[in-house]
Amino acid sequence: MFQKVFAVMALGAVALSAHADALYSNGAFITQPTGGTGTIAGLPISKCDGFTVPGSTFVYSTTGIAETVATSTAVAEDFTVPAQGWDLDMLTVYAFQTSQTTATVTQVQVNLWTETPYNAGSPGAPATLPQPMLTANLLLTPSPGVFVCHRQSASSTGTVRPVFAYTVSLDGLPDGGRLPAGRYWIQWSCLGAASPSNNVFTPLVSPRTSVSGHNARQLNALDGNPASPRVWFEGREGYVAGSSDGRAFELPFELGGTLLPTPCPADLDGDRDVNAGDVALALLDYGPCVPCAADLDGDGDVNSGDIALMLLDFGPCPN
Repeated sequence: MFQKVFAVMALGAVALSAHADALYSNGAFITQPTGGTGTIAGLPISKCDGFTVPGSTFVYSTTGIAETVATSTAVAEDFTVPAQGWDLDMLTVYAFQTSQTTATVTQVQVNLWTETPYNAGSPGAPATLPQPMLTANLLLTPSPGVFVCHRQSASSTGTVRPVFAYTVSLDGLPDGGRLPAGRYWIQWSCLGAASPSNNVFTPLVSPRTSVSGHNARQLNALDGNPASPRVWFEGREGYVAGSSDGRAFELPFELGGTLLPTPCPADLDGDRDVNAGDVALALLDYGPCVPCAADLDGDGDVNSGDIALMLLDFGPCPN
């Protein structure tokens, strides 16, 4: 998916706070920075990628995917944490509501998975269903929405459909958001204005060819019936049962935070410097010691071998 690069795409993460570094972007969606016409002349727009379905020449557009707290719908996207690990601070998501021209989202619900999200009824679900890291979603108050662009169909340039960026803190995740290396899925949904419609949508990464590995997941009704159970499945625009498998897509989001410090096992007192203080602590544990932080070589004994390893690392720990 976008080769999982650790950089923020142009015009992304517009609302990250100053203390959080940009760790990851899942892709951009502004296609024409000054392409708006009519009442939005000169404003940035995001044009959908059009598609057709079998038996029709009509060009369809998916302006957005439902991720609405009020209707129990949500979306999820994956990301990969590199070997050093991350301390996640912030998540930025993008949302719009039909007929709304101001920022309306007042809550973002978030969860995290260590496996692809499935639940009972999901197509292709494994025998043992994965579970999210949190038993209950985080209920987060976002920063004030920041205008990003107007979302358009494949053929329009003047539709007033403003998309706003919303940023939330991820400090409520397990271990304060500190994640070791691995693949994760971030789940989110938004609570917006109740009328004229309570539906909240997120745009798709556009153009879709700007990224690869399309695999966004939806928590929604498989048959499109609002009364049907909500199940996790891979989202596909243009899906027609028995006729077209449609195509998968990606959804934009950004993660902010910091890289975790490089492990420094010889730094026994945690001051990020291996010095005489650490040697003194090791000498206090000299002899058999299981388990023991000063047993650097893991042989169950703090001895001259461990002191030698400590001396090899003498000085400031690597960042």
